[in-house]
Amino acid sequence: MAAQGKKVLAIGYGLMGRAMAHHIARSGWAEVAGVVEPQSGPRLRAQNEFSLSPEWVLKDLHKLKDTHPFDIASINTPSERHYEQAMQCIDMGMHILVAKPITHTFLQAKKLVAHAKANRRKIVVGQQMRFTRHYKSIAKFIANGALGRVEQIALLNAKPRHEALNLANMEQPAMLEMACHHFDALLSLLPKSSPRSIFAQGSRPSWSVYSGDCTVNAIIELSGDVSILYHGGFSAQADMYDLRVEGTRGALRVRGEHMSAPNFVYEFAERGGVFSEIDIESETPNQSPWLEFMEMWEHYLRKGKEPIFSGRKNLPIFALLSAGVESIKVGRKIRIVENKKYDLAGL
Repeated sequence: MAAQGKKVLAIGYGLMGRAMAHHIARSGWAEVAGVVEPQSGPRLRAQNEFSLSPEWVLKDLHKLKDTHPFDIASINTPSERHYEQAMQCIDMGMHILVAKPITHTFLQAKKLVAHAKANRRKIVVGQQMRFTRHYKSIAKFIANGALGRVEQIALLNAKPRHEALNLANMEQPAMLEMACHHFDALLSLLPKSSPRSIFAQGSRPSWSVYSGDCTVNAIIELSGDVSILYHGGFSAQADMYDLRVEGTRGALRVRGEHMSAPNFVYEFAERGGVFSEIDIESETPNQSPWLEFMEMWEHYLRKGKEPIFSGRKNLPIFALLSAGVESIKVGRKIRIVENKKYDLAGL
């Protein structure tokens, strides 16, 4: 069955929920036909922006009628609510697009993916950063062999987000709301590698407005003998972005403001040489990462190829995040492979 004309229920219409709803509306194959939002202001805004029938402008998801017209639920609420809301929508016959992280715990994520499979519903996670011009260009550069076999990656990416907003009371905001994009984007550069372990440390500088760990430092091991040195956070005093990828033939260095800001400087150095500026972006189309995301998602709903951002394929990323949170709490390296807690057998 074609995905054309799919009706979407937007659950959560805050800053990110509103942005996601408009990305969906621009896709051309789906329309936002209803909203669930507890706050009256955003609820009225959604009703006006999408000319919604008052019948489908709801304050509470539990008020949704069994005779609803929706094919898809787009969930952009706090992660601790994702599991309950997604399970309810699957039971009501909807496919799911859920904001990252997929749920609040890894056990919930596995149960949710299994429940979707059992009910023949398709769940995807809104992780789009791997489709930016930046990361697609780097992935192509690596695949072309200029660096040889990649063995080391270092990423420093933090920003001065001095208004905590909905992350104010989150225990691990940097890991669950920022590193989720970083880890997925980094793994997109090495599609044959998978997470093996992580040793993470969380911190909070004195000037931070967050109550939880708004900065994360980590050492990550991937299959294929790849190691990643990572730093990310929300309380930097200024934007900073520095990515270095090293292989057997040389190194690529990238500097900029942030992973989503289109003003990067790329430099390459052969083994033992010096860095010189190069252009690796010119052959990559400059388009919104959501365009490719939406096209792949629509194809998936038409019984096409399962995308890398499906719930099932997102589980290794969430395992890495969850193991990172665990590592911060216990103060030691957490293995992901051969660990029953992060076992994906049967999924």
